[in-house]
Amino acid sequence: MNPDISVKSARSSQMPIRLLLGVLLLWLVYTAIQAAFLVGIIVEPFASMFSLFPGLVGVAFLLFEGFHLSDLYLRLGGISRVGLALYVAMIIPYWFIIIPTGTYVGWRWVDALLYAPIGAISQELFFRAVLLPALLVMFNGRIRLALICHSFLFGLWHIGTIFAGTPIPAVMAVMFVPLIYGLVWGWQVMRDRTILWSILHHSLLLSVMSFYTW
Repeated sequence: MNPDISVKSARSSQMPIRLLLGVLLLWLVYTAIQAAFLVGIIVEPFASMFSLFPGLVGVAFLLFEGFHLSDLYLRLGGISRVGLALYVAMIIPYWFIIIPTGTYVGWRWVDALLYAPIGAISQELFFRAVLLPALLVMFNGRIRLALICHSFLFGLWHIGTIFAGTPIPAVMAVMFVPLIYGLVWGWQVMRDRTILWSILHHSLLLSVMSFYTW
């Protein structure tokens, strides 16, 4: 994994504070959209439409600041064997630990084939293509720090469940699982320099989740 391209291209702007404020503002907007959806203030298809906004604006913002599309991992590319092995391994706890806690509600095709992929695209676009590269620059290319902070914010993004009346222990679990999965997705994206495979993997998991309720 080599963040040097992102660091060099964005340093020309000399605006780490503006990067920080910009991505945090978009994170707050995205978190508010997610919370509003969970409590029923925003419903589909508007929730999916609005969810794409932070990522798309974030990409435009970083391009304006001097990043290139390749710095944001917006390119086609293969997946490494290690990355593929991790993705396969991630399905095991997901299927045998997370899914059994839900209640099967049937095959909802619109949710599985439309809303789930849009949700995956919106999350990967913002967290892996916008937030992660921005943090790499703000932290001077310190990969571990950027990866951990981006995963923490990814987990915290799921805090909206608390506004839907979810018990605190369950909310903590809901945030902890994405934090761990965010670490793996972020690591693979930085290693293979593409968000393509994280989008596909994330879409698969969300599609399966669409058949259950918690």
